[in-house]
Amino acid sequence: MILRRLTNAIRRRDWFTVVIETLIVVLGVFLGLQVNNWNVVRGNRVAEADFMERLHPDIVRVEQSSERVRARRVSVVDDLRSATEVIFDVVERDRLTQAECMAIATSHYYNINVLSLPSVTELTNAGRLSIIRDPALRAALVDYEQRVEALLAYIEKDHALANNLLMLRPELVKVQPVFDAELGEMQTRPDCDLEAMREDRAFLNAVAENLDANDAYLRDGLLPWDAQLAEIHRLIDTALEITHEAAQ
Repeated sequence: MILRRLTNAIRRRDWFTVVIETLIVVLGVFLGLQVNNWNVVRGNRVAEADFMERLHPDIVRVEQSSERVRARRVSVVDDLRSATEVIFDVVERDRLTQAECMAIATSHYYNINVLSLPSVTELTNAGRLSIIRDPALRAALVDYEQRVEALLAYIEKDHALANNLLMLRPELVKVQPVFDAELGEMQTRPDCDLEAMREDRAFLNAVAENLDANDAYLRDGLLPWDAQLAEIHRLIDTALEITHEAAQ
């Protein structure tokens, strides 16, 4: 109808009507585009809110699934450092603590449960990460995926190259199985022959290699991943106005 009136006006050279009809067409197109844009923005806000609500339990699940092992891995590396100082006579002591001996016995372990964030994977695969308005959260999520890849690479590489000291020199580190009632799981109780360790050059070399690998794994793999996980949790808590009770 408008196009017919516009055509007739042009034929009659009724320029005033041409201008008015043209403005009506342009305004109609503009308003149509604006309504469409508003609908897209509103849809993105709904999708963003839904994503935020699903991301928080994903974060909590990943943290809880690996919490105990994360703390144990950090503790083991600290104990391995102090054990190495004793074995290499940097610290004068005639025996290793039980924790230090355990760190030597388990220095070839890199196991940790690295779970994915399903909500992030879904959003990334759909190419819709841009619906997140907070640039800090968007960057944190991208960085998290990179941290996961780096951690998994360290676990695979270091596990393949680690020296299993229990098998390398079984006479120096002896273990027996025990049940830990507090943890509700089987554990090994190691017994270390410190004097013999100090006399075994191959064992000393293997311990030094394991310490170096564990230190790199902790510094460049586990701790950056752990810190990034905590940062995402902080950002999502801020966005959702969630306050967690402090641990007792």
